[in-house]
Amino acid sequence: MKCSSYDSDFVLRAKEASKFWAASSSDEEEEEEEEELENEEEEDSSSEEGSDSDSDSDSDSDDESADDFLKSDGGSNSDSDDDKRVIRRARDKRLSELSACCDEMRNKMKINDWSSIQSLFDELNKRLEKIQKTPGSANEPRQYIKLLVELEDFLIETLGNKDMKKKMSPTNAKALNTMRQRLKKNNVQYAEQINKFRENPESTEEEEEEEEEVSESDGDEGRGEGGEEGFETKQHVAKKKDKLLTMDPRDITYELVTKKLREIIMSRGRRGTDKQEQVEMLSYLSTVAKGPAQRFEVLSQLVSSLFDLNPSMSAYLKTSVWKKCIINLLEMVKLLEENPHVKVDENYDQSEERTEEATDGSEVKVWGNLVAFVERLDDEMFKSLQVIDPHTHEYMSRLKDEPVFLALAQKVLDYLTRIGDTKNMPKIALRLVEHFYFKTANVYDAMRKLTQQQQQQADVAVPEDEDEGDEKVEVKVPSDYVMSEDCHAVLQQLVTLIFRSGDERTKARAMLCSIFHKAIHDDFYGARDMLLMSHLQDSVQHMDISTQILYNRSMAQLGLSAFRSGLIYEAHSCLNDLYGSMHIKELLAQGMSMTKYQEKTPEQELMEKRRQMPFHMHITLELVESVYLISAMLLEVPNMAANPLNPKKKMISKSFHRVLDTYNRQMFTGPPENVRDHVMAATKALMRGDWTKSYQYLTALTVWNLMPQKTNVLGMLKTKLQSEALRTYLFTHSSQYNSLSLDQLCQMFELPEKTVYNLVSKMMMTEDLHGSWDQPTRTIVMHNMDASRLQQLALQFADKAMVMIDLNERALAYRTGGLRDNDDDGVGGGAGGAAPGTRSGTGRRGGAWVEEEGSQGRLRSGAKLSMVRNTAIQGQGVRGGVGRVGSTGGLGGGRGGQSTRYQSSSFLGRSGGGVGGFSSAYVGQGPARTGYRVGSQNMSSLGSYRGEGRRDDQL
Repeated sequence: MKCSSYDSDFVLRAKEASKFWAASSSDEEEEEEEEELENEEEEDSSSEEGSDSDSDSDSDSDDESADDFLKSDGGSNSDSDDDKRVIRRARDKRLSELSACCDEMRNKMKINDWSSIQSLFDELNKRLEKIQKTPGSANEPRQYIKLLVELEDFLIETLGNKDMKKKMSPTNAKALNTMRQRLKKNNVQYAEQINKFRENPESTEEEEEEEEEVSESDGDEGRGEGGEEGFETKQHVAKKKDKLLTMDPRDITYELVTKKLREIIMSRGRRGTDKQEQVEMLSYLSTVAKGPAQRFEVLSQLVSSLFDLNPSMSAYLKTSVWKKCIINLLEMVKLLEENPHVKVDENYDQSEERTEEATDGSEVKVWGNLVAFVERLDDEMFKSLQVIDPHTHEYMSRLKDEPVFLALAQKVLDYLTRIGDTKNMPKIALRLVEHFYFKTANVYDAMRKLTQQQQQQADVAVPEDEDEGDEKVEVKVPSDYVMSEDCHAVLQQLVTLIFRSGDERTKARAMLCSIFHKAIHDDFYGARDMLLMSHLQDSVQHMDISTQILYNRSMAQLGLSAFRSGLIYEAHSCLNDLYGSMHIKELLAQGMSMTKYQEKTPEQELMEKRRQMPFHMHITLELVESVYLISAMLLEVPNMAANPLNPKKKMISKSFHRVLDTYNRQMFTGPPENVRDHVMAATKALMRGDWTKSYQYLTALTVWNLMPQKTNVLGMLKTKLQSEALRTYLFTHSSQYNSLSLDQLCQMFELPEKTVYNLVSKMMMTEDLHGSWDQPTRTIVMHNMDASRLQQLALQFADKAMVMIDLNERALAYRTGGLRDNDDDGVGGGAGGAAPGTRSGTGRRGGAWVEEEGSQGRLRSGAKLSMVRNTAIQGQGVRGGVGRVGSTGGLGGGRGGQSTRYQSSSFLGRSGGGVGGFSSAYVGQGPARTGYRVGSQNMSSLGSYRGEGRRDDQL
């Protein structure tokens, strides 16, 4: 019985073993994990039960069976005893998965597979969410931020490569567009981390911290499993100090400094080079350099290395680093002033070996480019003012650094003047002009006082090697720098220097800066004369964008200056193009407005951000809008009163009419809130003749506080409103009076007698007012200009004759192809009508005869020429051509030839062997002058040509 039971147990175990080995690997792993968990629970329970002294035999048997199981298990896995199990933290595991996904995305970027990149990007974000959910994970991993930067740069590069985009498959191109939108939306929340990474991409502090954490966690786990043997630490070997730093400064020779300087120059730009270490070494070399020439070379390389700390064009140089550059450049200029034998040459070969300093005072050439350094410093300051919040103290403190830059630029300009470098002098002069041109007299005086105050506080600046990082570096204005008291004289001197030896772009910018400066100082006529004599308005569209922005700023200030001077028409003319474009922010570089019909690429947005003007250079847009709308109101209201039946007959300002139409379409108009509401409410009051109410609406605007002479401007505005209200009143109600008293008009509009007399007399001279003065009674006698029945019929006949002439000329233009010469001014007739002097006859409409000089024509079926769809027209004249119109309409003919009937929108005509045809355009051959119709305007070409001509017309 015992044997049989033993055999049955053996068979059962054999079956279970066969099932166990037949299971899949995944099931095996799951069963192993379940067994391990059960064993751990059994061990815990056994340990708790083992604490009791009285235990049953059953528990002993269980322990023995557990021991047997462990022994058997150990025997079965004897092959894996040498392999130690590594337990990793959840965060480390997630980071490794994230790193693997990043590497895979980089591989897909190499082959430009945007479909895979899109799917991997989604997976990457999912893995990031898992990391963020892991305890102890607060910040985003640096490798994720690094991948975002790489992906963004690669996306911009791909979008800019048109050839690559053309070669993409539709699926890949669609994935590219999808990734552009997703990445832009995703990077918004990581903008700060991305900017920090771009500022210092080589920093590995966070990665080192993560590696230390991983190593510590691995070490702790190693201790738990294998004790001291399994614990490994990562040793960070400190960098050895350079031999030169450990030497006594008295033992350092000229040759050692030269050798070390050449070594630093050769290592610049290489991967893995520590830029901060280079700066520290150059700072030390500047203290141990031998002689002024070598010291100048070291300082020049030091400034270049400081600029290398900010390799990105989008980010600006730190203020502390910028001040260090200023200190070094001031020292370089001082060396050049004290040592005239040292000559700066930017083309000098730095690899030329020099063993010792020249002591005989002979000429020594050194490498350097002071002009480039000054321009780079100016650009970095400009970029910092673009980025810093203008409503903070940091912005004001940054503006206080401007005097020391002006002192440096002036010293460099004096040095260039002394050596006679006429090529670079205009560049530095233009930089100074661009710092002075927008400053009013009060602002210039305030900056001059600030300069004097900084000079009095301290004469010596703090050394540049005081601290590292974001330390506070103090730099003061040199004591020998003196700012002139008269800003106009300084600007005039600099502009004269530029005009004498500058290039075309420099001269144009200097001219625009001078115009801007004169405009803000209320010299409108001087600024206007400079603009008209320079003819910049004719060629500015071919210049670079920054110069176009400067031109727009100058025109805006010119318009404001004209308004302050009471020149309403000139102010409207200067501001019309700016405000009428509806993109005044972009034109003045004071912001960006995204519209739903406009999509900009990341490169375009970045370039537009770089062109934005700093806040202290802004022109108030509300002030520009107020001045433009008020000027348009003063011009348009009397004009609309003069043409009551058709107010838009002689339109002056389309933008004003558009705003007025929008205001009139409102169902309910509440109290005015913004600038447009105030001006439109004032316009409605002025149209009623209530100038007092109109003046109240306009004075309620807050922008008048920005005017330097608020009282004078409001007084001028009141006078203009009274004058235009008088003209509007006379235009509207003059036909209702037989006579008007001069005294009554003076009382109604509160104007002096002389002003009313001048206005009314001018209206009489221009035939806007039909009346005459009666001097004894001081009244205006109105002339009754009611048209008689015959005059009314004559006017109607004249209107119809003009319509008929227009249609007749259009038919003649179609017949001859619009190719007629005008001996007077060389202008050919367009589709909208022939030029004066080209009509050769008259015509009638509605079935009458058409008579022309030297030609005869006949109009069949009495149809109008304007509706030729179902009409057949046949004409013959001195040109010898016969034309016939088919079902679509049109005329054809040629010299000495014959045209054929056509049924579609094209015809075939033989003209001396030439072929012509048109659908909506006409193509002909021969000497001709042709005209182009754009919208409702007729523009003729200049000059004649022989060959092919094209005219875009509408039938």
